[in-house]
Amino acid sequence: MKITLARTTKKNDLRLSLKTFEQLLQQVADEKTGNRVEAFREMVPQLYDGYSHYKGMDTWTHVYPAAEYAKDGNGNLLFQKSNGLLLLSFSNFADADGVEEAKRSAAFLPSTFAAVESADGLGVHILVRYTDDDGNLAEEESAAEQLYRNAFAVASSVYQAVVRGTLVASSPTLQDEFLMTFDKAPFFNGKASPLKVSGVLKREILEKQQVGADVMPDGEEADDDDDDKKKKEGVKETIQRMIKFLNDKYSFRYNTIMKYTEYMQHDGWQMFRPVDPRMQKQMTLEVQLADIRVSIKDVRNYLESNMISNYYPVDDYLLECDGKWDGKEHIRRLARTVPTDNPYWEDWFYTWFLAMVDQWRGYDSRTYGNSIVPLLISRQGFNKSTFCRRLIPADMQWGYNDNLVLSEKRQVLQAMSQFLLINLDEFNQIPAKVQQGFLKNLVQLPSVKVKRPYGGHVEEFPRLASFIATSNMDDVLFDPTGNRRFLGVELTGPIDVSERPNYRQLYAQALAALERGDKPYFDAATTAKIITWNSRYQVQQPIVQCFFDSFTVAKDKTEGQYMSVAAIYKELKSKYGATLVGNSLISFGRKLKNIDGIIHRHSSNGTEYLVVRRS
Repeated sequence: MKITLARTTKKNDLRLSLKTFEQLLQQVADEKTGNRVEAFREMVPQLYDGYSHYKGMDTWTHVYPAAEYAKDGNGNLLFQKSNGLLLLSFSNFADADGVEEAKRSAAFLPSTFAAVESADGLGVHILVRYTDDDGNLAEEESAAEQLYRNAFAVASSVYQAVVRGTLVASSPTLQDEFLMTFDKAPFFNGKASPLKVSGVLKREILEKQQVGADVMPDGEEADDDDDDKKKKEGVKETIQRMIKFLNDKYSFRYNTIMKYTEYMQHDGWQMFRPVDPRMQKQMTLEVQLADIRVSIKDVRNYLESNMISNYYPVDDYLLECDGKWDGKEHIRRLARTVPTDNPYWEDWFYTWFLAMVDQWRGYDSRTYGNSIVPLLISRQGFNKSTFCRRLIPADMQWGYNDNLVLSEKRQVLQAMSQFLLINLDEFNQIPAKVQQGFLKNLVQLPSVKVKRPYGGHVEEFPRLASFIATSNMDDVLFDPTGNRRFLGVELTGPIDVSERPNYRQLYAQALAALERGDKPYFDAATTAKIITWNSRYQVQQPIVQCFFDSFTVAKDKTEGQYMSVAAIYKELKSKYGATLVGNSLISFGRKLKNIDGIIHRHSSNGTEYLVVRRS
């Protein structure tokens, strides 16, 4: 028995390969397959319009388990022989535990040959062995097709009784297939007992098969009776009844930041939640059970239309705070819960907090971005992460993110338009290259340009997010020119998180300060103080340490001497030798140029620096 794998190349050529099932399982459990499938699964919640829009889906490998196929002269599948394997696909599991439970349930049935998790992570593909009453398989395609359909009619009812999922009903065919998937622990029983199926349709099997054929995937099509009733009642009246039913049971709003519709059940938990695909299907079934003959497309069209009122979460929250400041100092009081020897911390935090709120308002979203990042430094257990999280009130916690992966650049840019505060937790683990390049540019962006996962073009979105960071080490800044982007504050003790911040007054004070003209940015004098203060947190390269062991920076032109980069480098090289391996003259020149306060001039020998040799 061999399984057929098929994929379409970018040139639209069909490529086939035959593999034993053991070889297929090896590929299903392979890490290379896993990387691609896991990336797809992460994007599934955002693919509301189906998976065909996902990048690379048109060249994804498809698995045809029911038969061995070749390719005919027109590039179509050509039947060779039946495998005696029936594909049953179940979907709509709540989580990974539900998927594993479905695999275990299927494993109890003696005819289960294999069970694997689906590519989207939301379902299970079950392969069932079958033969005719004599233990044989049909050799001719039409007879094999009929036997396959008979097997589906019998097996579907058996497996639906034990697997807690929704059977993806279809008109069964030998060309049933599924996307190449990833499963670390697929179920496989090579000695599965074949299900014996008659090669001739009996009446009861015909009825079961007809029922299966009438139930279309995801409720996309209604049956003939439904169509007749729709015509009698009228499309307009049917849709109006659907809308009234849904609004009687739920409240809806369209979240303009997260770009999805949210719902709240009137007689349930009083909190808005996203209308995900599972909930959309539940609403469709509820409407249909109320004898309102609509399809899931009708429900989806309503939920994704501008008939749902817009909800501006940040604007609405700030509007509730605006004009209600009690005149007391709340922002600096919050800063004082952070114990530190930094004498500027309270004022720096105040300005940064104004910048964060100003970023949310978006008045200068296309011109300026909040380019300053408070950096909390201490050993573990000092409540740094708790302090960062508590800067955002509970009803806006959806806007807080502390697990951003900087290597995923598109997701990072998308996060900047959807989150309010991004915590760069464990900042000391960010590589120097990322810190000096991507991150340095990222924090100063006024807006973000990104192509949505299923979009056809790049779009520009206003930036909402500000940044804050934590570190367990004090030598964390690699880029001297980027030091002005950070507000280094080293903790002398744990942050006091015993008192809940008065969020309404925090934001009311910030809005009042912005209205009266307080600056949400740092002037040149304050920036100079920040650069000087942050020098203590800079990672000193060995060659720079060697320089300061041999030279000091001259304070004015009356002392020391001008030396070229090459001359200084030569002296250090002769003195420290192998210590400086890996440092070129060019890279040393760049490091020398960034030393704070060093005086230089241009001459025929290139750039020369004013230095004093240590005795």
